Amino acid sequence: MRRGIGILLFGVVFGCSDDGAPIDHCTGDCHCEVNDCSCEDDCHLDCGDADCSLDCAPGAKCNADGTAAVAIDCGEGSECKGNAGDGSEILCHGSSKCELKAGAECVAVCSDSADCKLNLGPGSTVSCNDTSNCDIDCGGDCEVTCQPTATCNLNCGPEDAGVAGTLCPDGRLVCGNC
Repeated sequence: MRRGIGILLFGVVFGCSDDGAPIDHCTGDCHCEVNDCSCEDDCHLDCGDADCSLDCAPGAKCNADGTAAVAIDCGEGSECKGNAGDGSEILCHGSSKCELKAGAECVAVCSDSADCKLNLGPGSTVSCNDTSNCDIDCGGDCEVTCQPTATCNLNCGPEDAGVAGTLCPDGRLVCGNC
């Protein structure tokens, strides 16, 4: 959908050393290169106020936190969590479990049988594919594309509002007008 955003975010420099050694903001089994970090087993990436990215290997447990854009690529069978700012992205594959709480204009793609729990700001887009399960809270003006074989739930407004999203004639779920 907006894979170009992920590629750009994965190429952002955020302070990892180029020798593969973990640095002070990446704890656990985290391997970093100049432009990105990966998690092989269990790790936590603290990005602070810098854009960052984390590639979570199949079966790993990964956590990324920051106030700027965070990009997480969650492999088959992995568990990924993120708290992030505007423009963040999460890609969930296979039977992964993904959670992201982020700001405005974020992108989430859940594929295969991924289980995604998302709390996103206004202007965000979600694509729920295959047999994935997507539970989305959105601050407003969000758009969810849900394949017929996927399960989608969209709640709009403040977290406690619980107003269901609108089903548009073209099959999209939206917060706001179609």
